[in-house]
Amino acid sequence: MLLRVLIVLAILVVASVAAVWWQRRQGVVREVERAGALSSATLGAQRGFHATFVQFSTPMCAKCPPTAALLRRIAGETENVIHMEIDASERLDLARELEIMRTPTILLLDGDGVVVSRISGAPSEHQAREALAAVPRTGTDYSI
Repeated sequence: MLLRVLIVLAILVVASVAAVWWQRRQGVVREVERAGALSSATLGAQRGFHATFVQFSTPMCAKCPPTAALLRRIAGETENVIHMEIDASERLDLARELEIMRTPTILLLDGDGVVVSRISGAPSEHQAREALAAVPRTGTDYSI
């Protein structure tokens, strides 16, 4: 009887540790090694002049709609920043190329279309704003 209780307690401890680990990974902003740029044609929409939140979502994702609302609001409050949402199930080619393994996944592009950070899971408002603040300025604020 004591052995069974200890086994159940061990399982609960392992499950709790796994849950805490998973929760801490949600919305964590990771800087990525700068590589090639994503064009507006590849994305299917016009990029922002300063930055672009590219959110990969799926129809069954419960956290995607609130994440999209948050990022749209932040982009709307910030000049030259755009939010675009891509359905990963419709753009499997792009999702595979960019190694999108879960939704929501947000890629933050600079003004040149280069991925500067990646957010896996739903970010908090603070995490999203902090990632946006870290985007380097490219070009000028002038347009013709």
